[in-house]
Amino acid sequence: KTELIKCIENLHIKRMPTASELTSIGRNDLHCAISKSKKKYSGWAKELSLSLKVSETTKGNKWEGLVKEKLESKGFLVQRMSTKHPYDLLVNDCVKVDVKVGKAHTHFGARAHTFRTSKKFATCDVYICVALDEDGKIESYFIMPAALIRVVTLNIGTVSKYNKYKNDWDFIREFVTQYKKAIS
Repeated sequence: KTELIKCIENLHIKRMPTASELTSIGRNDLHCAISKSKKKYSGWAKELSLSLKVSETTKGNKWEGLVKEKLESKGFLVQRMSTKHPYDLLVNDCVKVDVKVGKAHTHFGARAHTFRTSKKFATCDVYICVALDEDGKIESYFIMPAALIRVVTLNIGTVSKYNKYKNDWDFIREFVTQYKKAIS
């Protein structure tokens, strides 16, 4: 805690330092200690009442947390995975979920949502794509089998073959049921 406070003062910031900021001032040792601790960066930030630097990781964490809550409200048991894990959530100890977020925009003259999967062959079972409206509010969810999504960037327009997966939370329930049958 004392070393973190010294680094924050040294960096002239009022938030939790990032890994790259700590290593830039020669404190890779502190970065390693934080990474190996149970609290990680977010826990130390909370303990010191500091915000985290806004990044793709913090953005991802926010949406993963909201999807986790949504799944739990539907009766699922959900575990969050670490940042570097190949998928974001583990549902009922068997279904691997990756959460993606896309804001509505105009794509070739039509309204669409774009989700970056970053890989042609998924490392999850299901993608839950959170479709945001133009103001950044949740419009809908697409709960889709990852095996069908063989693109690095997924575009979903108003008329789409993916619309059958819109808000289909039962898809995950069916997936869990089939998985349990397969291993019993």
